[in-house]
Amino acid sequence: MILKVVKLMKRFFSISLFILLSVNIISATINPRTLTQGIYNARASNLLIGTPITARIASPNDNALILIIDSDLNIRELVKLGPQSTEHVLEPLDYDSSIIIFGSGSVTFS
Repeated sequence: MILKVVKLMKRFFSISLFILLSVNIISATINPRTLTQGIYNARASNLLIGTPITARIASPNDNALILIIDSDLNIRELVKLGPQSTEHVLEPLDYDSSIIIFGSGSVTFS
């Protein structure tokens, strides 16, 4: 009887832990981040690391230039968002990637 209770408790704990971790991962992936003109570090900006992310300009009438630079100072990506191109899927970022945003519009990363 005690063994059954212990097994049941272990199973309950395992399922609870799995659900808790799943909720944290899901909330990190669906939490969009809006940035304006400036220079940002991917890690400090709480952007997703190692996964392609979508950059969208907040207003289709604005323009924004996005420059992604890696830790070796190589340009990884250069994207212009504006009335003709309001969103773009960016390559996965590294922890040490820098993001430079220049322009009149704010950019949402999701």
